[in-house]
Amino acid sequence: MAHALVVYESVFGNAREIAHAIAEGLAPALASTVVAAGEAPKVIGPDVELLVVGGPNHALGMPRPSTRQGAVDGHGAAIEDTTVGLHEWLETVEGPLDGLGAAAFDTRSSRPALLVKLDHASRTEEKLLRRLDATLVAPAAHFTVTDTKGPLSDGERDRAREWGRRLGELAAARSS
Repeated sequence: MAHALVVYESVFGNAREIAHAIAEGLAPALASTVVAAGEAPKVIGPDVELLVVGGPNHALGMPRPSTRQGAVDGHGAAIEDTTVGLHEWLETVEGPLDGLGAAAFDTRSSRPALLVKLDHASRTEEKLLRRLDATLVAPAAHFTVTDTKGPLSDGERDRAREWGRRLGELAAARSS
């Protein structure tokens, strides 16, 4: 049975919350599996109709081993293995994905405005998806947190569910 695969990286739990809300939004159109990047499959099966990936902005981009370690040391993040995350998974997943529908999201602070403009996690996620020959079905979505550790800004879970609903509709239209 066709389904969506939502792969996320979360340092303080905010991107995980968004990933699950997206899956809730997808549910009317497409069953979903939500999995952390460290546990995601290296091969995307033919039953996956839509791949959604996302994680936080760290040091103006996707988390890397050094920024994950910095989150552990400086902010008490509970990350078991700082060497593996979404970036590393996207670099090692077997491709090509032959036009598989895909979308990306990130979590980011809502301030200061200048730094928000420089955040590039979802842009890099989209670049890595295109490198795998996936087809982006929607522009990246950005969800805000109130501080380094969160929580999510008011209304962001609802926005994520709505974005997931729209992704489900796009996936259904692509398959018909």
